[in-house]
Amino acid sequence: MRVSAPAPNKNLNLRIVARPAGFRLLQLAAFFALLCFSARPIGAQDSSASPEDYVGSETCGICHAEQFQQFQKTYKATVLAEDYPVGQQGCESCHGAGSAHADAEVEVDAEDEAALQQAATLIYSFARHSSAENTAKCLACHQKNGNERLFSRSKHLAAAVSCADCHSAHLTVTGENPTQPSVPLRALFSIPNRDPERQWLDNRLLKEDQPQLCYSCHKDIEALFQLPVRHRVNEGLVKCTDCHNPHGSLRENELRAGNRDTCLNCHVEKGGPFIFEHAAARIEGCTACHTPHGSINLNLLKRRQQRQLCLECHVPPEALGMPHPRLGFQASGECTRCHIDIHGSNYQKDLLR
Repeated sequence: MRVSAPAPNKNLNLRIVARPAGFRLLQLAAFFALLCFSARPIGAQDSSASPEDYVGSETCGICHAEQFQQFQKTYKATVLAEDYPVGQQGCESCHGAGSAHADAEVEVDAEDEAALQQAATLIYSFARHSSAENTAKCLACHQKNGNERLFSRSKHLAAAVSCADCHSAHLTVTGENPTQPSVPLRALFSIPNRDPERQWLDNRLLKEDQPQLCYSCHKDIEALFQLPVRHRVNEGLVKCTDCHNPHGSLRENELRAGNRDTCLNCHVEKGGPFIFEHAAARIEGCTACHTPHGSINLNLLKRRQQRQLCLECHVPPEALGMPHPRLGFQASGECTRCHIDIHGSNYQKDLLR
């Protein structure tokens, strides 16, 4: 039943339509149905394979015992369990149906190298495929939150870095070969060596702990974190992923938030709100004055002399309209002697004391 009410303003051609009583219930039912559907893994099941083509993870474990044992320790092994279709369970959820590969491995002569290589091609191997193909395999399931669904447009994928370059579904490094920080880090900082298996299970199946994993590619950033003034990344107090999203972002440098908002996650007191704001902080962000990774200057400033940093934006002291005398002492000193509230003030528009 549709009930129309006259618009309160007769100059506007509007009608208020009352929905049927059961319409809201239908909306709620559709919402919960969608929620239940999205809670199940999308899965990368091969549509051309039948249930008989899948052999189960236990069969894989006969030859790949070490990988199978490590996989069983992961949360993924619990999720991809028997509650889901056979093509979305265990090893075959990523590597595809394994009956052809398993049969070929049984029938082939162990000394026939060519036949063994041919048998290996009957299963999906991440080592033989491109970064884009491997990533598509992972994104068949891992695309349900903003932390992952932007990976297709990330700088990592554009540089041919796939999920398996950082993550491992079955880590096979043993405790006798612990993950070691780089030589400069071990020389300068006291960093404990965690058991590789423990850090792997606790840190989203990363092959190495942060920041060593990031440093394996970003050597220039590692050098900045050896400078005397830096964020405490090497000591483990701050992680690279606290500021950056390695799976992609809509912002520059893969930041999790805007330039200023990323910094304000920790430096809350610098964000105000202020009645009188420093325009540079609002428009250009914190990096207008600071270098985020490391510096030889106090407070991560871009320049050693604060006055020179201020003069990059503000007109020279000898210009007309400036309150400082030409070649006067005030103009040759540090600006922050008087302009203390450089991030913003609630009392004085010139950010003075």
